[in-house]
Amino acid sequence: MGRPAHLRLSQAWSSYFVLTACLLSASGCQNTCISGTANSAQVQASNPPPSCNLSTANGIVHLEIGSTSGAIATSGPSIAPPHIAHLFVTFAGVEVHSSPLANDDTPGWQPLAPELAAHPLQIDLLVDARANSSAAPFPDAVLPAGVYRQIRLRLATALPQDSALGASRCVGSPHCAVMSDGRVRPVAFPSSRPELRILLDSGSGHELYVPPDGSVALRIELDRDRSWAWPSAWPSGDSLVLHPVFRLTVEQSPNTN
Repeated sequence: MGRPAHLRLSQAWSSYFVLTACLLSASGCQNTCISGTANSAQVQASNPPPSCNLSTANGIVHLEIGSTSGAIATSGPSIAPPHIAHLFVTFAGVEVHSSPLANDDTPGWQPLAPELAAHPLQIDLLVDARANSSAAPFPDAVLPAGVYRQIRLRLATALPQDSALGASRCVGSPHCAVMSDGRVRPVAFPSSRPELRILLDSGSGHELYVPPDGSVALRIELDRDRSWAWPSAWPSGDSLVLHPVFRLTVEQSPNTN
């Protein structure tokens, strides 16, 4: 019984030495990926290591940003009865991550709209994304297939001098509200951080699953019934502080296997 065990061990070490010799020889194993079996365990080696990464299939994400139906709630007699007719927010980035615990420094953030970094886009969040898909005309994004559980919305901190915002309704601020009486009021957010985070539920149908070689539509909508705006005491009572609440809709392509 001892000899068969010795043979299996010898075969395993033989495979190990072959792989090691290959890795140490830059000329003989340049840009190669080798796999083998040792004691029923899968072994992989490469030179250089990045070339041995398993090929990751990609999927396509179609992004829309807008609002649900309803009316945004406002508080305070100074802004009633005039209501918010348009709510312009300038986005400098939209990204997703597979971990709900990821922070700013965590690697792995995937851009859904990479063009926003150079060309921020001003979006009216009160335009129904379903009724008017051109509310946020983002090109389709290509992402590694997998499940994503956090969305990061980067807000512009200043009104950029960009031709894409030549028709901006905001003056002196990247975000503003146009009231029903025609007044334009600057908009700020409760948090001092120039971004908004949205966590996705892990339940089926709520997480963002990007299928390999498939497509998915992600709709980010401002929930008017649960979002609030109130007058700001600083720097003047003319501005509004917005507490947005978003709803997410994920729709898999019917062609996804």
